[in-house]
Amino acid sequence: MGITRNPDVRRLLVITYHFPPDGAIGGQRWAGVSKYLARLGWEVHVITAAEAGTQPATPGVHRHFCCRRRTLNDAYRAVAGRLRQRSNGDQHLGGGSRARPRSFSPMRPVAALRRIIGSSMYLPDDGRGWVAPAARRARALLRQHKFDIVITSGPPHSAHFAGLAATLGRDEQFWIDMRDPWSQTHQAGAADDWFVSAERFVLRRLERLVLPRAARIIVNTPQFASALGADVPALDVTCIPNGVDLEHLTSRDISSVVPGSIAYVGTLYFGRNLSSVCAAIRQLLNNNPEAAARLRLNVAGPMESPHRRQFEDDIAAANLTSVVNIHGLLSRAEALELLSRSSLALVLAQGQPMQVPAKLYESVALGIPTLVIAEERSAAADEARRIGAMTLEDGDVEGLRALFEDMLAGDLPTKIQSKAPIAYASLAEEWNDLLRKSLNLDGVQSTSSVSAVTEHV
Repeated sequence: MGITRNPDVRRLLVITYHFPPDGAIGGQRWAGVSKYLARLGWEVHVITAAEAGTQPATPGVHRHFCCRRRTLNDAYRAVAGRLRQRSNGDQHLGGGSRARPRSFSPMRPVAALRRIIGSSMYLPDDGRGWVAPAARRARALLRQHKFDIVITSGPPHSAHFAGLAATLGRDEQFWIDMRDPWSQTHQAGAADDWFVSAERFVLRRLERLVLPRAARIIVNTPQFASALGADVPALDVTCIPNGVDLEHLTSRDISSVVPGSIAYVGTLYFGRNLSSVCAAIRQLLNNNPEAAARLRLNVAGPMESPHRRQFEDDIAAANLTSVVNIHGLLSRAEALELLSRSSLALVLAQGQPMQVPAKLYESVALGIPTLVIAEERSAAADEARRIGAMTLEDGDVEGLRALFEDMLAGDLPTKIQSKAPIAYASLAEEWNDLLRKSLNLDGVQSTSSVSAVTEHV
């Protein structure tokens, strides 16, 4: 039986695979937006694959946990993992010797077939196995309560199909929030062969199926908004950037800052690397060997195997073993502490023209002088300039060396302030304006204008 509705309360149903405390950075956007929308009078219900854990519930935000069912791909990966371990063990027993690879192997067609089968079990993404249960839970909630708008957030972008299925034949508006591109960046770091092209073609068809059926598409960078609008001109696309929840950040103690310390806290994957940073430090030390006693590069976070090898090679080639500290995986509290003690924070965004790493907002919110290494016209570089961070192109070794020299000379500020609103408390007001305008509520917008959000598109 449904509950009696207070006409002054507006309800929002959010479908997102990731949500705290699952640890995924993708869950932070709606954790922040829903929290502050609730304070603005919205009743927010969140369907997610993340269990609540022991953290206290957010007032006004109702979690509905929906378990992802085991898929055929899960079973396949488990078996493949066991076979791979056994194969590695056999190679070890055999002294690690390998036959010289042949230009053609009769097993190549079998490998191609296995790749096709594996892809068919995996596509469209990791949300497979969760879409149907999430859609059922959403339809049940829509029958129980009166909701104004249903918003799906991805990646995984398969969540959008749950929202589409839940709202078919109903009056609620269906919105899509895309935290990252979908088909445009699928397997962006992989070789562009026929198989990857085929996967992108499939995902593009899925996009064309679900996106036009949404009343509004929300993205988080102007570059992504432009690309999506050019691809499907009929879409109603609005840009609202990401941000940070300031209530989850402790105040930075300036007295604890270590002069000459540089920190990169994040993942090394895809096109991200510290090669130019290492080369710049080497140049600086060649000119000023005494700086080695004061300069430190602290790196924390996961590294994919090829990127770890590249980083270790860069360190060895530049002879920086005494200058670089690799911390590995740290807890969130430890990572924030490392950032807070740093004179300079690095944000890597090479080869990602439409995306902005979340660490940019976190570093700027902490007041740390922040450098984004990315292409000049990329989303990350534009956002860095908008909110008050610095930016240099990857490969600009001379520019990096000069900046590091300025840091050692004390010419960088100890603390910075954001030039634009990046707190989710402020961004939630922009969401609130957009939601209320779409529902034609009272016709009055709050002080934060939606036009300010969309003027970059």
